[in-house]
Amino acid sequence: MSYLEKMDKYIDSLKIGKSALVDSWFMMSSPMPIISVVVAYLIFIRVGPRVMKNRQPLKMHKLLSYYNAAQVVLAAMLCVKVFKLNLFRDGILYAGCRYPSNTQNPMLLDLGWWYFFAKFTELLDTVFFVLRKKDKQMTFLHVYHHVIMALYSWSYLKFAASGEGAVLALLNSVVHVVMYTYYLLSGLGPRFQKYLWWKKYVTTMQLIQFVLMLSYCAWTYFSPRCQYATGFTYFISTNVTIFLILFLNFYSKSYKSKARLAAKEPHKENAQNGMKNGVKQNGVTEKCKEKENGVCGDNCKNAPNLEDIPYEVNKGCGDYIKDGKVYLTRRTAKAAYEPQLDFDSIIKK
Repeated sequence: MSYLEKMDKYIDSLKIGKSALVDSWFMMSSPMPIISVVVAYLIFIRVGPRVMKNRQPLKMHKLLSYYNAAQVVLAAMLCVKVFKLNLFRDGILYAGCRYPSNTQNPMLLDLGWWYFFAKFTELLDTVFFVLRKKDKQMTFLHVYHHVIMALYSWSYLKFAASGEGAVLALLNSVVHVVMYTYYLLSGLGPRFQKYLWWKKYVTTMQLIQFVLMLSYCAWTYFSPRCQYATGFTYFISTNVTIFLILFLNFYSKSYKSKARLAAKEPHKENAQNGMKNGVKQNGVTEKCKEKENGVCGDNCKNAPNLEDIPYEVNKGCGDYIKDGKVYLTRRTAKAAYEPQLDFDSIIKK
């Protein structure tokens, strides 16, 4: 038997899952649909940035808002579906043992398919990054996480859906409700920025999630009461460990490193709006000996009031402050470079 024949036989064996019902659902009849999607996804990651290189990034604020809102609703729906299974009737520790890996419970299988659908649609995160030219956000962590979760959720539903997977899906969905809520608010404009101080805690939640997942996988592995698919437990534990390491690295680079650099810098008084301790910074003076009509600077005594802007200033004059706000004057060449450099007359010549 040739290698290709062996591969065909192996792929044919994957067409038959644990449930005929699952096999009849969208993208679940064989592994080819999900493999094709993942391959197309990886090709798009390579080709997309090259196509967008000389193009303007697409503006899709409304689309992203709808997408993030839909992901919040989808993740919340998954949480509701988990609780409807009554997993926690025997307590939290034995929640994953309630449904063994050979279960045919339609509600559990339905949960598994919607979880797979969520991971399938989350591949669009990367598509939006490419179209918006956010190439720096397409890290190895991002791509690896999305690919593995799409393949894992498909194969787990196809061959080994159980209560253990439902508990893990609940943990992941709770984090995704918070995460996509953050994305939704951050995309609604500057007026919501002050409410997004909890950004780093989203990553903290993800790290806690992975620790809880590993702990639960270990518990179900050693508990004689739980009937699980050993191979998938190994697979889950291995990838959750990889996720934990990658996210810890990301957290360290994003937050810990910045904190250490800030601590090493000598104490400095912050310069605001180009001013520091009344000293002129970037053409702005806060303190001055004489101040008339809100104008600082000896050369700007005769500048008109703010209601008269725009106006011409023909003296070398810096920007000024009134009522705590910095105003920029519109200056002619004479004002910018002093009368001895009269560029207007040079141009006329």
